[in-house]
Amino acid sequence: MSIAIISTVWGDYWEKFGSQFVESMLNLNTEPDEILISSPEPLDLPKSWVNIVQPLHKWNCWNDLMLMAKSDWLIVVGMDDIWFPDGLDGLTDVEDDVDIQAVPCLENGMIWDADPIGFENILHTNHNPMRGASAIRRSVVEKVLYRETIWCDWIQWMEIRKLGLKVKFRTSPLLLDHIRHPDAYSIRGDANGELQCEQMRAILRQHNVVPGIEFPPQILK
Repeated sequence: MSIAIISTVWGDYWEKFGSQFVESMLNLNTEPDEILISSPEPLDLPKSWVNIVQPLHKWNCWNDLMLMAKSDWLIVVGMDDIWFPDGLDGLTDVEDDVDIQAVPCLENGMIWDADPIGFENILHTNHNPMRGASAIRRSVVEKVLYRETIWCDWIQWMEIRKLGLKVKFRTSPLLLDHIRHPDAYSIRGDANGELQCEQMRAILRQHNVVPGIEFPPQILK
C-alpha cells in the first residue's frame, strides 16, 4: 500500500511555510510514496516530488492532484500545518473494504477528531462533525471530488455518507498540528457556505447525485 501527500500553495505560503513543510515530510517515520504540490509558480522541490504549475483555484488544484496521484491512499493537507513524525505510521494497515479514513489531528492543544455518530447523522445536522484530516482510497476518489463550494470538505463528507462508503475512524497516531494563525485560510462563519451545506443536505436526503465538481450537483436520473 502506498501514500500520496497533496498540498496547494496559497498566496505567499511557500515563502512562509515551504521550508517547514519540506522538513516535516523528510522527518516522517513512514515516507510518503508521492508528494504532489500545486503552485502558481515553479517551486524548487526535492527531486522525487511533483510540482504542478497552475493558477490558484483550490477545487481544481486539489482535484487535479488527486486524479494525478497513483498511490493507494491520498491525503490533502495545508502547507502551514506541522506534522508529527509518526503521523503516517500504520495508515496503510487497514481492511481492504475501507474507503476513507478519518484521521485525528491536534488543534489549539486539543485532539481534533471526527465523530462517528455525527457522521451517521451528517445529512440531518447543521454542523460538521468530521474534524481532523482524511485519507481517501484512490479507487473511490472520482466519486467524491471536491465540489466548487465554500466548505467543500464538509460537502464531500456528506457525499461519502450518502454513497455508503466505509469509513474507518482512527484514534492514533495524530497526523499533524492544525495551525490557525492570522494568515490561515481557516473555516470562518460564512452565510453562503451555510446555505450551500443546507442545500446539499436537502438534495442528498431526497436524491442520488452525479459525482463531479458542479454545485448544485446534477440529480441522478
